[in-house]
Amino acid sequence: MSGCGYKEGVATATQKSYLYFTGNINHTMVSVDNGEKFSIKSGKENQYSVSPGKHLVEVYKNNNLIIKREIFLSDGIAKEIEVQE
Repeated sequence: MSGCGYKEGVATATQKSYLYFTGNINHTMVSVDNGEKFSIKSGKENQYSVSPGKHLVEVYKNNNLIIKREIFLSDGIAKEIEVQE
């Protein structure tokens, strides 16, 4: 028996992971993978999208580096970074 095959394209969603920040974030800026610093809002409802994989996260308070962490995020994961200073 012979047959012909038809292949349909499968659309997949873009893979994303998320960072969110808790704690004392007054006067706090963040840099991901040595990128430009940006200000943040606190809480799980304020998530920042990043691609899955390994990332360098640097947190600055009043322009002083207070957190430097290398993290690995799987697809769909939200990672909390607590700012204590």
